[in-house]
Amino acid sequence: MSDAKPQSLSDIKRTFQFQSSDHGSGAAVERTEPATAAPRTPPPRRSGRLLLAGLMFAACSAGVATVWDSLLRYRAYGVVTGRIVDVSAPIDGVLQSVHVREGDDIREQTRLAIVADLQSEQQLERVADELKIAEARLHAEIARIQWQTQVQDTEMTKSLAEFHEGVGQVHETVGSLNVIRNELRRTQELISGNAAREVDYVNQTIREQAQKDKLTAVQKALAVLKERAETAASVPRLGQEQVAPLVAKVDMLLNETERIRKWISQGDLRAPVNGRILHRHHPAGEYVKSSDPLFSVIEDASVEIELFLPQEMTDEFRKGDTIKLKIEPFEELVPCEVTQIGSQHRHPPSNIEVFYRRDVKLLPVKVRPQAKYAGDRRLSVGAVAKLPHFGSRN
Repeated sequence: MSDAKPQSLSDIKRTFQFQSSDHGSGAAVERTEPATAAPRTPPPRRSGRLLLAGLMFAACSAGVATVWDSLLRYRAYGVVTGRIVDVSAPIDGVLQSVHVREGDDIREQTRLAIVADLQSEQQLERVADELKIAEARLHAEIARIQWQTQVQDTEMTKSLAEFHEGVGQVHETVGSLNVIRNELRRTQELISGNAAREVDYVNQTIREQAQKDKLTAVQKALAVLKERAETAASVPRLGQEQVAPLVAKVDMLLNETERIRKWISQGDLRAPVNGRILHRHHPAGEYVKSSDPLFSVIEDASVEIELFLPQEMTDEFRKGDTIKLKIEPFEELVPCEVTQIGSQHRHPPSNIEVFYRRDVKLLPVKVRPQAKYAGDRRLSVGAVAKLPHFGSRN
């Protein structure tokens, strides 16, 4: 609790008057103070105005430069073209291997890729097996014919030998018979002169008859031998007629093998022209059809520029003239020779028609860049060529 004593009524009044006087003096002070000014917005900085002006100037300059570069700086426009050959395999199959890359320079007959026709390769293996079997059968038949021919030759030789031996026996028997007949005649003469016995005559007669019977038997044997020899000689020999069907089958299989190999060899894809690989359309291992292009090749010395001239410029150039064109990415102007003047006007390609009036027809003029530029890999097909107003003629 506070120990302060309670104030008297007079003290309380004096205190109240004092506070009132203080408040009054404060109000008076406030009335005597000067009034302050209202806050103002700070003025914009000068650097911001300069930045905005610079941006607007840059935008205008870029627009003017664009209009100048695209519409006023150049008189005509063209497109870089070339003879592009799409190379495709004449057979369906799997792209087994690829031997070139995009950008590679190639020569005619350079191997590009190998397309494997698995079905034809399997057919080739099957025909090769059939060919082995047919050749084995042919060799076996030839061996059999040779053995049989040898047997026939041996039989014929033997028959002829026996026939000649029989002829000899006949001659020998005839000779012996003639001797006996001479002796018998002589004995008859001796008996008539009582110089021989009767018994000798009888014995010689018996010998004569025996010799006759022997001659008859030998002659019959000789006839049999003759018939046997003639039969052996008349038997047809085995040869071309017997093996002709087998030979024909072997030839057929050989021809079939050759046809299949020629078909498969078409998968060995070679470059048709000298040039450069622009694009490879399929990776190795992919199944491709004969209608699918595998490579796009731009032929050497085929790069040219098709320039589209407005009608007011149609009489300005002649074949053989040299003009200079601006072609990206070359820093300098590219000298080109006019090689062909178009015969009729037509619409420009879509990538340069923005530089001309809508639906306008232009005169196409073909020009060819100098060799050092035409062979430069930086000169790509589809690039835009521009004919400047100044410095385009030599």
